[in-house]
Amino acid sequence: MRATPEAAGGDSARRAGGRLPSGRHGLSREDVAASQRERIVRGLFEVVAEKGYPVATIGDVVERAGVSRRTFYEHFTGKESCFLAAFDGAVAEVGAQLDAALEAIPRHEWRARVRQSWRAFLGALAANPAAAWSLYIETFAAGPALAARTTAVNSGFAETFRRLHRLARRQDPTIRELPPEVFELYIGGTAERIRTCLHTRGAGALPELEDLFVHTIVLLFGKS
Repeated sequence: MRATPEAAGGDSARRAGGRLPSGRHGLSREDVAASQRERIVRGLFEVVAEKGYPVATIGDVVERAGVSRRTFYEHFTGKESCFLAAFDGAVAEVGAQLDAALEAIPRHEWRARVRQSWRAFLGALAANPAAAWSLYIETFAAGPALAARTTAVNSGFAETFRRLHRLARRQDPTIRELPPEVFELYIGGTAERIRTCLHTRGAGALPELEDLFVHTIVLLFGKS
């Protein structure tokens, strides 16, 4: 089952699909370049989700983005560099959403922070099905550089839960100690459940994994 990405809307200065209006639009050169880059990245995610990374071409991407090949190469050296940039941008955007979601939750409320982290993360993936499919499915076909990026991001997620575990144990010494590798295993398991959901039910069903993921980490901590 391949992803069926939803069209992403643009701001009022752009046409449907994110294209800039023709003629004089009053945007700076930097604004135009940023718009082009955003469209290329979004186009890459959509094409990769629909066709698969190995067969997706730069021609597919520029057609979807509504830019020329010359414009593409002004931003990226090739398909891999575009995917790396798209990957990094998506991770940074989700990270910012997580930070915003946790801002109002006191640090000592570790259960609430765990739940809100998963709620924000799964919601972000559900809202961007093409990106979710590309990041969780197509990175395996995109070469060693993307595989290394994925490993690094998963290690960062694991460290987030290690910190939550340390915080929880400071508050409640009855919470059991856990070796660091447990959190790598936890993140690997959640990633596999996300991939399974994408294959079988689609990105829209990802938020339904929230309870399972929260319940699992609470059990790991040794709390009911």
